[in-house]
Amino acid sequence: MTGRVFDDAARARYLAHVAAGHTLAQAATATPIHPNVPARHARTDPAFGQALADARAVGKKARREGVPHGEYRYNCLQCRCGVCRAAARKGRAGRRAVEADADGADGGAVVPPGQVRELRAGPEFPSSPIAA
Repeated sequence: MTGRVFDDAARARYLAHVAAGHTLAQAATATPIHPNVPARHARTDPAFGQALADARAVGKKARREGVPHGEYRYNCLQCRCGVCRAAARKGRAGRRAVEADADGADGGAVVPPGQVRELRAGPEFPSSPIAA
């Protein structure tokens, strides 16, 4: 190095790590520089700032492509391929089956404590404001 901690070679290595999908902290550790150095240089050097923004976009795409297809990718990353749609359908069906089992034997909904399911007027509720 020529005495500069974050020279052109270090910048190129840092940007390569970011574009490969590493987090900013991981890229800084691999370069080896302090994690605040690239942010400071991005503020003071517009060309490096733009290069960092481009590398972050490429890295974000690389990380997304590394996520396996399934219900998470369907729900969070809006992937609509056949694998993700089938996993989401299966997950929803499983959750609905669990909810149906928890509702009770008669199929009626279980009312959480403190919530009123239905108001009825009648002699068993003499203080009811609803007229019978």
